[in-house]
Amino acid sequence: MKRFAAGDIVRVLALGKTGHVRIPHYIRNQIGRVTEYCGTYLNPEDLAVGNTSGRAVDLYRVAFAQTQLWPNDVIPHHDTLIIEIYDHWLAPVKETQMPHDHDHGEHEALVIEDEAGNIEAQIIVDALQEVLIGKGLLTALEVTGAIAKLESPGIHLGAQVVVKAWTDPDYRARLLSDGRAAVQELNIPVTEARIIVVENTPQLHNLITCTLCSCYPRSILGQPPSWYISKAYRARSVREPRRVLAEFGLDLSEDIQLVVHDSNADMRYLVLPEPPEDLDRFSLNELEARISRDHLIGVAREVV
Repeated sequence: MKRFAAGDIVRVLALGKTGHVRIPHYIRNQIGRVTEYCGTYLNPEDLAVGNTSGRAVDLYRVAFAQTQLWPNDVIPHHDTLIIEIYDHWLAPVKETQMPHDHDHGEHEALVIEDEAGNIEAQIIVDALQEVLIGKGLLTALEVTGAIAKLESPGIHLGAQVVVKAWTDPDYRARLLSDGRAAVQELNIPVTEARIIVVENTPQLHNLITCTLCSCYPRSILGQPPSWYISKAYRARSVREPRRVLAEFGLDLSEDIQLVVHDSNADMRYLVLPEPPEDLDRFSLNELEARISRDHLIGVAREVV
């Protein structure tokens, strides 16, 4: 029997477990609110050590205010992070209990150490890109678009799903309710246990990340881009997501709520971008061609 329901307030425990654990350091000891019960899954912490007879555990999606996670940063009050957490990492708390701040130094230090070997080459690449963009020879969107074509030839499947949702309101409703089943309606084989589709609106923007590894909806987006699996993106997308978006050429207004989804368990995510205003002017193929992988991860917003 599940212990929590949507709306319950919970604290993430700081268990002294070693080895393969599914809770990043930055979220431990934090207080959040359950948004969804995801179901029961085999504990990946058991599977990682060869214990295939391990017990099944309940999985929840839990939301945290970014201002609570990073109290020393200047962050719009409505920005949110949602992450998947297994039951044994959670404890119930009272409505009146105040959030407990903690030090994020360990998480950040590990990221800096892991990335050290790539810094010199990355500095050169970044400097060259900055010069080319500064001279008007390239735009940030052109750079990421070219990389996307090289790294993810399967993007058309995700674009096909989006266009179907844009042009068929009933399908859109099914997609938001059960992403996996709706994707399979289009005869797209899905290997992920569950696909959660999160919809952008004029008031809300979604961004997908995976801080622990590189969880990604490969069935519909192909292989993840190199930047998505980099330690830098995985750390910064939860700590300073608006700055990350700006580096992709997306300056998100503070009036728009930013929700970061940290995919660290059995869920996989797909962003449903807003359709272009002149949707009816284009054929289905033309619409699909306008959708990039960046739109479906959330580092791009407008489809033009």
